[in-house]
Amino acid sequence: MIRRRIPLAAAAAALMLGALAACSSGGGGNSASSSSPIVACGDLALAGPYAQIGETDNWGATAYFKHVNATGGILGHKVNYVSFNNQSNAAQSELIARKCIQQYHANVIIGPESGADTESALPIAIANHTILISLSSGWQTNGYPANELNSWGFPGFYDVFYQDQFASVQNLIVPRHYTRVALLEDNCGSVCLANQGSVQALAKQYGFQLVSTQIDQVGATDVTPQVLALLAAKPQIILFGLVPGTDSITAIRAIRAQNPTIPISECSACELPSFIAAAGGASVMKNIYVLGSMSNWLTAAQQGTSAQEKATATGLEAYMAGMKAAGLGAEDQIDNSQEGWDAGLEITWAIQQAGNLDHSTIMQKLQHLNINTLGIVWNRNPANYENISQVLAAMEIINPDGTAALYK
Repeated sequence: MIRRRIPLAAAAAALMLGALAACSSGGGGNSASSSSPIVACGDLALAGPYAQIGETDNWGATAYFKHVNATGGILGHKVNYVSFNNQSNAAQSELIARKCIQQYHANVIIGPESGADTESALPIAIANHTILISLSSGWQTNGYPANELNSWGFPGFYDVFYQDQFASVQNLIVPRHYTRVALLEDNCGSVCLANQGSVQALAKQYGFQLVSTQIDQVGATDVTPQVLALLAAKPQIILFGLVPGTDSITAIRAIRAQNPTIPISECSACELPSFIAAAGGASVMKNIYVLGSMSNWLTAAQQGTSAQEKATATGLEAYMAGMKAAGLGAEDQIDNSQEGWDAGLEITWAIQQAGNLDHSTIMQKLQHLNINTLGIVWNRNPANYENISQVLAAMEIINPDGTAALYK
């Protein structure tokens, strides 16, 4: 089922297909010669509790910049993309940000994935007037100081946690007339802990009760006490606010050990074959509702009739073709790598709008980002970098054979 928000703004499908052609290099305070490369530096979690996200972000960015270089670069400049493993660690994220700037002279930093790690890297980028595209979920709810929310750091993705809760309300809680809802969330910083307030607000608006909220630590290997407390409140559905990967797997196993049928929603990045196998197979995933795969996201967009939906489909087709061209066409690779690709789209759009490689001019263009990145419609302004008109996504279920299908 497609999640529909406010009507889509005009999408920039041309960006995906042909607007990456070479142009002449411009001037500006940080201008470069026509032969100098653009350096994009990944500050990514390739180990630790955020590794599932970091790995796919790296795949997406790798594929995007290979696609850019194969089609002429950005304003004629090739992109050198280098990535480093911050190990899901805030101190390492800071060190890598410094390394990207001081040793690699990065034009832009991509990452990190978590709010806490971003908060360590972000001041370094701001102090050095280096653009940082954060891949953490949420922006306003991440607890960054106000002066960091409208400076050199920008969100590269929407608030997945809130959108998951909203989709669960729209697609399951309201249609099924559930009145008792429980929430399991990670203590991964303010963006995770904001889930309770979001669900409470939705409960007031849509007429259900949040009967229990339980919090676990990121990377916990046992959440049985929290699950027992949730189930003791007799909910009709359990909502997740969990980091994709180990945390979700641990929670699913603990819940299913106590209750094999209670609905669980919405599980982000849980449609991956590797995730399903690690969670215990397709039978364990029964009655678990997941954020849709890119292939079904594309199917949903292709079924639309508006120009905006068609543009989203065109963008997704370019993304999938680019992933496959980079040798990253396996389902595990293609289904959740869009964040890294989206960050590349933001960077390309801003540089093209600037017409040169002047850092300040590119930063100012990013403050007014107005594009559709694979179904995320940005309408950014300097006071609100997270201003998104619509998120076009899909909810799925896992079939008995392990494949994913659109939930209708």
